[in-house]
Amino acid sequence: MEAGTRQRIIEIARELFAAQGYAGTSIADITNRLGTSKAAVYYHFDNKAAILSALVEEPLAAYAHLTETQASAEDLLAAVIDTTASYLDVIEAIGNDPSARAVLSELAQKHRSDDINDAILAALAGPSPSTKRRVRAHAAYMVAKHGAIGLTTDGNLGARERTELLAAALRALDADH
Repeated sequence: MEAGTRQRIIEIARELFAAQGYAGTSIADITNRLGTSKAAVYYHFDNKAAILSALVEEPLAAYAHLTETQASAEDLLAAVIDTTASYLDVIEAIGNDPSARAVLSELAQKHRSDDINDAILAALAGPSPSTKRRVRAHAAYMVAKHGAIGLTTDGNLGARERTELLAAALRALDADH
């Protein structure tokens, strides 16, 4: 029950953060939806920032995993697309919320999010990259990540959209035109 309660708090927070924003959601809102006391929430989390931190742990772990594999640029970009599409609900819950981004910025060291992005970019750019290659790695990563955000609906990225998105990311990485 303990782990189930913790996970349920995270799920409720994700829903409320998406609907009301991080700043607009209180611990009381979470406890009301959960149907329990504040003490139950505080048993699992020290504060609302800790809930937000827990909410992003799983997606960040998934992105970190991408940096641990020796994959081709195509496989890495495909994995970025798939990972982004699968965690779109979390991305949407916090991505456009300045108050959530501010808290996450303070937590960035804990989550190593900058290190994860840098590792993915380095893998795409290759060893000793030129300025051109670094720029193209950034462009390809953004096409893959933000394209997946824009094209995923109801938690699904269509097969044709995924194929075209991957092709566009690869063109950004390797195009000479």
